[in-house]
Amino acid sequence: MATGGKREEIDAKIKAWERDLEQLRVALARAPESVHMEYQAGFIEVCRAKEIVKSRWEAVRGVYRPEAVAIKRFEGALAAMEDAWAGARSMFTDVVKPQGV
Repeated sequence: MATGGKREEIDAKIKAWERDLEQLRVALARAPESVHMEYQAGFIEVCRAKEIVKSRWEAVRGVYRPEAVAIKRFEGALAAMEDAWAGARSMFTDVVKPQGV
């Protein structure tokens, strides 16, 4: 595979994002409506970015020699998710930590 042999690392990263997003989803559901409304759009965007990177990863993960365009699409989605994830840290600080979830 052309992703530099980082299959387990990327799988673990996606799994961690999914776990943390589920934790955030539950915290937002428990939060007051004002908090939910404040972070709803950002949460949806991060979930969307995670789904895109996961789908593009699945398209290249098990392929012996994936097409260069598929790899570029995955790498772009990964970079977008990492940016979205960095931006979502404030949601965790503001929503998850105060509730002790």
